[in-house]
Amino acid sequence: MTKPEEYGGQKVGNKSCVYCSNEDGSLKERNVVREQMVRFWMSRENIDRSIAEEKTDEYMAKMPAWK
Repeated sequence: MTKPEEYGGQKVGNKSCVYCSNEDGSLKERNVVREQMVRFWMSRENIDRSIAEEKTDEYMAKMPAWK
């Protein structure tokens, strides 16, 4: 994250990005973030849900908040 608007709650230094955070900067629930990410991959890559879920799980496993 390099711009204030990319940080959760637009709070520079927040460890969570805007996509993983609520408006106040607190971390969203894991299942909410996972579902949003699955839908993102399905839309962006035009892939089936099962593939998007695999891709999401692999990606989230590398993120400190979701390990």
